Amino acid sequence: MSSGKHRFGRTAGRAVYVLIMGVLFCAALYPLSFREYDKQVKVYAASLPDYSGIKPPVPYAAGRPVKLEVPSLGVNLPIIDGAYDKSTNTWTLSNDKVQFDTASKRPNSRDGNTFIYGHATNWVFGPLLKIQPDALAYVTTDNGFVIAYKLTSHEVVNPTDTSVLDYSGPSRLMLQTCTGPTLSEFRQMFYFSYMSHERVKQQA
Repeated sequence: MSSGKHRFGRTAGRAVYVLIMGVLFCAALYPLSFREYDKQVKVYAASLPDYSGIKPPVPYAAGRPVKLEVPSLGVNLPIIDGAYDKSTNTWTLSNDKVQFDTASKRPNSRDGNTFIYGHATNWVFGPLLKIQPDALAYVTTDNGFVIAYKLTSHEVVNPTDTSVLDYSGPSRLMLQTCTGPTLSEFRQMFYFSYMSHERVKQQA
């Protein structure tokens, strides 16, 4: 009995020794393999292009226009909703604000025509009649974006000419006011191409 117990003790001792050595071997090997993996990851990361200096694009997010600015003319006006009354063939108008045709595209849409109009008075859209080529206009929306546009062209049309409202194409801003000898006979159209948009910084 004592001889069997002795042999069992020696066998168990060897098994424990082998187990301990195996654990120690794995413990020594693991950091080496981990360091090799870490080295491979760093090499791969170094091979990738450097995107750190690239600003992510601001997403499109069409919103209702609330303010229009044309800095070169000193125009800074609130925008309210407007519409065309088919029964009277007239547009809703304001004496101190410009109006957004709610049937047109909202600013910052991917395409289409954003139509804003107003009286040709000095305190509304009268200054537009003196606008210069490449003038910039900025529209602020109720969902926190400022969209920049640049003047590309303008034309005079008859009051009954509504073909300009049928525009389809890249996003643009269209401003309208009256013109003519008595500032009522014709309509002056100003077309601005989309330039860029950014989110307005929120006040703390």
